[in-house]
Amino acid sequence: MRITADMLLGNPAFANAIFMLNQAPSEATKQDFATVSGLTPEPLDDLAWFLPAFLNPAYNLFFIFAPNVNGQWAISCSQVQIEGENQIVGMSETVPTGMGLNAVNMVDPTAAITLVSYLTTLEAKGMGKLVLPPELRA
Repeated sequence: MRITADMLLGNPAFANAIFMLNQAPSEATKQDFATVSGLTPEPLDDLAWFLPAFLNPAYNLFFIFAPNVNGQWAISCSQVQIEGENQIVGMSETVPTGMGLNAVNMVDPTAAITLVSYLTTLEAKGMGKLVLPPELRA
């Protein structure tokens, strides 16, 4: 099923959607995860990677690339507090991909559609798949 922003964003059930990866980012593969603007994931720690997804004075969201509880890699989201130009002073616990996208949709629907497009591009490249909750599967 091809995901589209208009069928998902803002739907409370979409908050439980998670983007599962077929491969983890690495120095060798991070360019495969590049955004249209050329941003690539960067190491967050010894295991996880991060990618700024939405930066706004009112709300900042990073995609977090990390293994989930089953050890399979996923893209989750974290709200980030930034001071000054680029000083990260806090990060929330990660939440499912859909919850982060719904939060961005409340602030800037156009940006949320762009983020869905980024995920559909990764899906088209065979790098992963957005797993929808049962009530949204057709």
